[in-house]
Amino acid sequence: MMKKTIALVLVLLMASAMIAGCGKKDSGSASGGSGAEAKEWTWPLEEQKTLTAWVEWSNDYVEHINDLKGIQKIEENTNVHVEWTEVDSATASEQFGLMLASGKYPDIIRNVAAYYPGGTEKGVADGVLADLTDVIEGYMPNYMALVNSDPQLQKDVKTDDGRFVGPWTIASYFGDVRGERVWAGPVVRKDWLEESGATDVPRTIADWENFLVFVKENHPECEAPLMIGSNGADFFSSFLSAYGVLRDWYVEGGKTIKYGPMEEGYKEWLTLMHDWYTRGLVDPNFMTNGADILCPADYIGTGKAASGMELWGLTDTILKQQGYNNEDDFCLVATSAPVMNEGDTPQIGFNTSALVKEQLGISAKTADLELTCRYLDYWYTDEAMLLDSLGIEGETYTVEGDTYHLTPAMQQMVDEGKVNTLSEAVYTYTLGTSDFALYNWGMFDPIYEGNPAMDAYEEFDKAKFDLMVPACMTMTDEENTEYVALYTDIETLMQENTVKFITGEKDLAEWDSYVEQLHTYNIDRCIELKQAALDRYNAR
Repeated sequence: MMKKTIALVLVLLMASAMIAGCGKKDSGSASGGSGAEAKEWTWPLEEQKTLTAWVEWSNDYVEHINDLKGIQKIEENTNVHVEWTEVDSATASEQFGLMLASGKYPDIIRNVAAYYPGGTEKGVADGVLADLTDVIEGYMPNYMALVNSDPQLQKDVKTDDGRFVGPWTIASYFGDVRGERVWAGPVVRKDWLEESGATDVPRTIADWENFLVFVKENHPECEAPLMIGSNGADFFSSFLSAYGVLRDWYVEGGKTIKYGPMEEGYKEWLTLMHDWYTRGLVDPNFMTNGADILCPADYIGTGKAASGMELWGLTDTILKQQGYNNEDDFCLVATSAPVMNEGDTPQIGFNTSALVKEQLGISAKTADLELTCRYLDYWYTDEAMLLDSLGIEGETYTVEGDTYHLTPAMQQMVDEGKVNTLSEAVYTYTLGTSDFALYNWGMFDPIYEGNPAMDAYEEFDKAKFDLMVPACMTMTDEENTEYVALYTDIETLMQENTVKFITGEKDLAEWDSYVEQLHTYNIDRCIELKQAALDRYNAR
């Protein structure tokens, strides 16, 4: 559902893997290419056609997708009517299973890789989803123009054996293919930072320790100078990445798979966390407070916490505006992921700038494969991207040069109480923070225009992703089955021991014994399986 400010920004969070590069699309007509019969295709169609689609979607203000004015305009531009099956996130997995069991599949399935058992390739092998390898060049020229504009995209959208089993959502900034900005990271109480005499936000581990000690000694009301994840490491592996490892799998030099929780850097991070835990510098209840992605507002907003992970949209004085704090100087300021030494490159363990997001599936039973592909291909044009992200020019937004602004009508909807936020006003026209086809993360610039919380991007965006496992690296079905069977117990062992090492329930003198236990649990076989997948990906 479309929520208020916090939940709206959380949608961004779940929406994280994007692209890099640049490309433009033709919104009127397209020519076919190799593999499928080459011919002109012009929108709108002379005779209306109907397609069906299954999507996870809900909206507090609009009952059905076809009631959205931006979607109505897409239907007008194409003369294709879509019968949408709309399911909410709470029941999506169950509803997908029921749909599969029925044997009656819609033409288009959103985010199919997340729901189909074994993934999209398995769906093709099972005869449920269409293999597009022989037709995608001819039927989806706009999509392929984007793909061919970036070497990384060319690797990511194919399978290990070079097939196209479904188009991927591609991220852009108003049509220019580009990975999304880093939208979350560490924050500190700016007022307390200034009170400490610091002239800059904390950068190094030593800077952080100085700030946390100051808070501990000068603000006894603060229960958690630093909030950390429920397993010690947050979602982005901040602090942990300063030691050259991530909270689970990472890649060394782009070629070698490593398991962070058995590396020496992980032990060094545990030593730091145990020390800070013992001295009261981190949340004593980190196991249950769950600040893995963002700090609970009733902690960071009230003075019970001084720092931790936060979304850009909740920085500055936003929590004060939401009523959590009435202190005049309350403010949250962003910083980049911690490093060991001044000048080191910040690293994080969640790649918001990965090249692709969701994968769309096309039913093998679709009555008209070309129509289905051509219709989806329209969604990869600038025209469709704007209709799906900002709505209708003149009604919801205006353009001055290269700058987009919301119209006064959007603010009027908020002022009249029809919606709670400007983003919700836009979402009465569009699919919202949509991972469908060509995603425009630039939509948030006009929505949050003038909001000082946008300054957080400048800090968060300093982070790099050099340690990240490629988002589109895939195991075979057999590899994945074996891996899941082994790794479930390994992950439990790792998480339990990590917490015990931090709290002191287990002495770090037992580190070698813990690592040996990982070997006993077949971590080496898991590494082999991951390495095989990485090798195939690098060979694409």
